Amino acid sequence: MTAKLYKPILHWAVRIVSVVVIAALALFPATITSQAYTIPTFSISAVVPDTSVTVVTANFPANTDFTVRMGAYGTLGIGGIAVATLNSGTGGAFSATFSIPASLVGSQQIAIRLESSNGYYAYNWFYNNTSPATPIPGYSGIPTFSITSVEADKKVTVQTSNLPPSQEFTVRMGAYGSYGIGGVAVATFNSGTGGSQSITFDIPASLAGSTKIAIRMDCPAGYYGYNWFWNNTTTTTPEPVTPPADGYSGFPTFSITDVVADDTVTITAANLPKDQDFIVRMGAYGTYGVGGVEVATFNSGDGGAASMTFDIPASLAGSYQIAIRMDSTSGSGLYAYNWFFNNTTSGAVTPPADGYTGFPTFSITAVVKDTTVTVATANLPKDQNFSVRMGAYGTYAIGGVEVATFNSGAGGAQSMTFTIPASLAGSGQIAIRMDSTSGSGLFAYNWFWNNSTP
Repeated sequence: MTAKLYKPILHWAVRIVSVVVIAALALFPATITSQAYTIPTFSISAVVPDTSVTVVTANFPANTDFTVRMGAYGTLGIGGIAVATLNSGTGGAFSATFSIPASLVGSQQIAIRLESSNGYYAYNWFYNNTSPATPIPGYSGIPTFSITSVEADKKVTVQTSNLPPSQEFTVRMGAYGSYGIGGVAVATFNSGTGGSQSITFDIPASLAGSTKIAIRMDCPAGYYGYNWFWNNTTTTTPEPVTPPADGYSGFPTFSITDVVADDTVTITAANLPKDQDFIVRMGAYGTYGVGGVEVATFNSGDGGAASMTFDIPASLAGSYQIAIRMDSTSGSGLYAYNWFFNNTTSGAVTPPADGYTGFPTFSITAVVKDTTVTVATANLPKDQNFSVRMGAYGTYAIGGVEVATFNSGAGGAQSMTFTIPASLAGSGQIAIRMDSTSGSGLFAYNWFWNNSTP
């Protein structure tokens, strides 16, 4: 396994409804050959709240019947309400509009899925409000907010920065990890002149006693943000968030460039602000490094790009994946986070040198329940060593049981069969994953129903 390069995701973001979710093929019949490696995708082009959604497809197979389903956000549309059937006609790119079912009216976000009986599928999601997002004249950048004080079970005070002006925001709170999606609406407010504001919100009775609480703000223009807080009374109030005064804009990011297992991780930072003190923490994968072990502090000096190496704390030795985070302690509220595989790399992730482009995929062609699964690969890079893992559905097989290793040889399309591990026998669905261990950082994953195919 190798360290992967991922961009950090910040607490605030401008909503873009045309995000394309690439879905791999599942349960793909071995009898289809002419379009065996087509991967259909679609984006959201328009929404009429509580009424309809319009999608634009790409790379759809020809003359294939699809069932269109909608469901709760986070479900990927699996098992959702069938709202339409669609024939792809000549395939490729086309536009189609579907009605939002009555049971999802009022939902903030809705998952949508197109699936066919021969194994093709794609999914996405959309905000159930008018799209696309409305640009605000003269406004740029992204808003942020931090938690400045808490009165346990009663109220929380936040400090905003770079709020867009004249926007009506709804504030919601929910369980930690929910990002506040679908949470209890606790307040609405108008951002007025925008910028930096201190606002206090009541904690709803239904969340009293919670250790951690998610909080979210969103507005019809498509701007939203979320954060979370410890539900205990603070004894001091941090300084208000103060943006850097040197014309800095945007936010810092960093990528993982090298790992020595259980020892060190090297990062390459970009767009650091000038002369800011940062604290670096590491923690369990999935925590974003929040509340993690402090491993270093540094001053960003002239800002911009920098390469730094940090020690992995002993308490995380043996971890499969580790979260890493840097937070400014200079009052700007700036931060970034990422994660890495805790295994030794030979340096920065290096793309294959033979002109390879794109990424590998694989489809499921046959299953013998509790025994084996056969896959058909596409666009494998040449002469790369891969590790194959299986795990519980929904895990993407990250940290799963290693069932095989193989070398991709000439690359391209290949058929391979792998043994299902005894620990997953009886599972209804199983995730399967391939990761290059040759330093390229390439990987692919899929899942299958654990029942015998004809």
